[in-house]
Amino acid sequence: MSFNRIRISQDTTRRLQMLKGKTGLTPNILLRLAFCYSLNDPKIPNPRDYDQDGQELNRFTLTGEWDMFFLALMRERCIADGLDLERDLLPQFRAHLNRGVFSMYGRVREISDIQNLFVSNK
Repeated sequence: MSFNRIRISQDTTRRLQMLKGKTGLTPNILLRLAFCYSLNDPKIPNPRDYDQDGQELNRFTLTGEWDMFFLALMRERCIADGLDLERDLLPQFRAHLNRGVFSMYGRVREISDIQNLFVSNK
């Protein structure tokens, strides 16, 4: 499956703007971080939990020069989760973006909190 555009939820769009204000990071950087943060959660996100009424993103603007890397991560996650690559790649990509923003939103109050998301004391 190939896709060029991704639409996130309305709530995710709102939370993303608030995170931008708290951290000064651009939405693309925040979404890249959110995607990776969500991939770290072993539970499979449900794409139906997120509407598609928010911001529409160009995939290549979102992923930048690391587009192949992000797609490879998503493919590997779909395979590990036993999902169909053709049917589930885009919905899961979208779900991970949304879930990642939701997860980060409650944990980030300023830019220094970003590091704590990816450093585990477990």
